[in-house]
Amino acid sequence: MNLQAIFNVVGVLLILLGAILIVPLLVSLYYMEPGMGGGMPPHTAFLIASVLSFVGGYILWRHLPSGIEKLREREGFAIVGVSWVSLTLVSCLPFYLTGVCPRFVDAFFETMSGFTTTGASILTNIDALPHGILFWRNLMQWMGGMGIIMLSLAIFPALGIGSFQLFKAEIPGGATVERMQPRLAETAKLLWTTYLVLTVVEIALLVGGGMGWFDAVCHTFSTVATGGFSPHQASVGHFDNLYFETVIVTFMFLGGVNFALHYHMVHRNWDVVATNPELRFYTTVVLLSVAAATVGLWAQTPENGVGHALRRAAFNVVSINTTTGYATDDFTQWPDYLQVLLVGLMMMGACSGSTSGSFKAIRVLIILKVIYRELQKLVHPRAVISIKVGQRALDSDQVTNVLSLGGLFFGLSGLSYLLLSIMGVDTASGLTGTIACLFNIGPGLGTVGPAGDYASIPDAGKWILSLMMLMGRLEIYGILLLFMPMTWKK
Repeated sequence: MNLQAIFNVVGVLLILLGAILIVPLLVSLYYMEPGMGGGMPPHTAFLIASVLSFVGGYILWRHLPSGIEKLREREGFAIVGVSWVSLTLVSCLPFYLTGVCPRFVDAFFETMSGFTTTGASILTNIDALPHGILFWRNLMQWMGGMGIIMLSLAIFPALGIGSFQLFKAEIPGGATVERMQPRLAETAKLLWTTYLVLTVVEIALLVGGGMGWFDAVCHTFSTVATGGFSPHQASVGHFDNLYFETVIVTFMFLGGVNFALHYHMVHRNWDVVATNPELRFYTTVVLLSVAAATVGLWAQTPENGVGHALRRAAFNVVSINTTTGYATDDFTQWPDYLQVLLVGLMMMGACSGSTSGSFKAIRVLIILKVIYRELQKLVHPRAVISIKVGQRALDSDQVTNVLSLGGLFFGLSGLSYLLLSIMGVDTASGLTGTIACLFNIGPGLGTVGPAGDYASIPDAGKWILSLMMLMGRLEIYGILLLFMPMTWKK
């Protein structure tokens, strides 16, 4: 393991983070608000974090040799894992220093939730927070949605940290994501350009509909990143505005689409888009789930009419399926079978190569095809039946990878829930909180539902859930490798 190369890249990313922290610093200077509970003012906290990040990063970058040209798979995964932890440790300082999160574990949890676009929060009075902190929460999600390493590839290709190993290790479903250009830096630029366009368009639509600039920017950052942080305790329900909900639900859905397909849409390659099996499966699941939830909610409160039921169902189903985690309704009050449906959607997620978390629709589709193949073989035991996604047949290694990753997701969910239950967390909160963190959704059921928070989870539980968020965002393997002795052997 080339540790010097690993920390050289970490240094580059810390320099980038130091520059990015200037943005919430400027927002804090504009509002000039005090800290909370005796903490320092936000602009001072952001200045300290920015300087520490820049100086520390510069030292690592200048004094450690790169060696990036000899980067292997294991170094790629190690760089991504170490980088995300390092960035989280620096980025949580403003929460801690301002008194917003007086305890470091809470500051770390909130920051990890931001960067991984999980959206789980320990904050109990979000509306009272300083604007600089609110802006930083949502900016973290926007950066984490596409990935800060991807951002560095797009902005600083000359620094020489471009590597397909890093690309695969960071972007959700990276191993299956299409390289739209031969050079990785060009692919990164195309992805981030698409991301920026979606961001600008949504901000314009929200502001045009009457939302204030600050709220529009913050909600857009979390929408296109499918993150779910809101500058209001009541989330998007704070506005009770059908137009805002329509815009946001549209961009949540688009955030859940593979960004390679956005590229094809821009270039009018409609045949590629229309025939993509994952997009068709994802769209079908969303439509059927919205229809089922609409019927269930209409039956629960028929006096409100079918239109009201459709509005509640569409927003919250798309939010959960794309792992955004926004809420306009307390779905812990929905019928039990609809809550089960939502938990299932949590675990599926949207498309690979999107900003969505969770298991991904393509992998669920592959598992369904494996089940169907096994049923066919019971009838035709000698038949040789391949698993196809579209026109492409998958080899056995690809199928094994999907099945083993599914086993890891469910195994880690069970282990984390068991540990939380030992700490005294109730079943609904512990089980769905674990799923919500590992699958990067945010709200669960029980005390961690859309009307609740994670403040009541014991400190040890918050560390466990923080690890689950990171493992879910980097799709488990990359973090598991860091704990295996063979990774560190020469």
